[in-house]
Amino acid sequence: MFKRLPLLIAVCALAGWAGSFIVKTFLANSLITYGQGEESRTAAVGYAPNNADVLAARARYLLYRADPPQPEQAIRDLQAAVAASPYDYRYQLELGKAYQGDGQMERAGEALQQAVTLAPRYFETRWALANHQLRTGQTDAALNEFREALQLSGSLYDGNPRPNYNAAMNSFTAVTGALGLNLEALRRITPPDAVSQTYLAEFLATHDALEAALPIWRSLPANEPSSYYQLLFQLLRELQAKQRYDDAHEVWNKLAAVAGVATNSADNLMSDPGFERAPLSEAYPVLADSLLGFDWILRRHPEVRVRRISGEAHQGNYALQLSFNASMNSEFQDVSQLVAVEPGRAYKLSYFVKTQNASPLPNEAAFVEITDAAEQTRFALRSVVPGGTNNWQPQSLTFTTLPDTRALRIVIRNPQIRTVDLARVAEIWFDDFALEKQN
Repeated sequence: MFKRLPLLIAVCALAGWAGSFIVKTFLANSLITYGQGEESRTAAVGYAPNNADVLAARARYLLYRADPPQPEQAIRDLQAAVAASPYDYRYQLELGKAYQGDGQMERAGEALQQAVTLAPRYFETRWALANHQLRTGQTDAALNEFREALQLSGSLYDGNPRPNYNAAMNSFTAVTGALGLNLEALRRITPPDAVSQTYLAEFLATHDALEAALPIWRSLPANEPSSYYQLLFQLLRELQAKQRYDDAHEVWNKLAAVAGVATNSADNLMSDPGFERAPLSEAYPVLADSLLGFDWILRRHPEVRVRRISGEAHQGNYALQLSFNASMNSEFQDVSQLVAVEPGRAYKLSYFVKTQNASPLPNEAAFVEITDAAEQTRFALRSVVPGGTNNWQPQSLTFTTLPDTRALRIVIRNPQIRTVDLARVAEIWFDDFALEKQN
């Protein structure tokens, strides 16, 4: 028994030491998690002076929460964390950022480069080094790092091998902030895959560089729905805002093709003239929210019921029905379509309308309005719907566009009706619109 006594003493001592280590580590972590102020962090370091997590936690407090900040002590803590855990990239990364904040740019670069060496397949390390190199004038190296970071960004954030959208936009913004809208630099940091290229085209479109964005878009395959659709919506928004309706119509035709719907014909410039399908804005509400695209936009009105209805059509299977079931707090102007046209050209708008109990009062009569899409005050033409109850009747209006008109907005409108007779609810049906060029 006595022969084994030294071994027993050693085991007990080891157990005591291990127990003390575990308790101290627990106390340190508790102070970091639940403690308040610098004192609790300092006490935590006292319990676990060689624990990298504890040291880094105090450093973060000293850098970002202490008043005033204490960067010198924070850097010493992070240096100790690196020494305690030399193969963990996180502490090198934090040390590099701390050096940056303290203006020690050369040391920051060394620490951030070491973080990349320890974790070359992590977005954070590449991103931090790229930004540091960009700030310190190492442009060529920075662009290479941004490209590497983007290629790694998707798998880190959402488990997808595709680059992450926010990472791409932040990278483009960083490079543009340092170098201006440098197309060569932006192309260099963008991976060649289709998703990354859609991100670049979208960024360019929103930064007044449509001439660079459109060729990229035209070169892309339409086989990546989420990013490709988002690009199409953004291009429509920017092109319509800049009154580039021909280019916008080209984008719209691609969107319609991808969505599997027909566009206008050569003879009839209106899309879906007989309301035979649901507008694309039902599947993509952004189109209705911003009045984008060359299709019917059917928006909700609080008092007027708007719907495509079968069994009442002039031709085909569907017509558009408006039902005025309640007194209106505002006028109705929630059905419209944008149509690309030629300037200084004669056109004829025609459609069929059916009414039941429609108001005969001029100040309550529905009408179809044609305006210049870019500036409504340039001209406004109206085709008034007949009042009373009528079977399908043709309506038409011939006009000539102005020399600078390149698109029209065709809107179905109804003035505010303040009093409604629920025993004789007014209903109006529209069908078979046509906008045709005239010789």
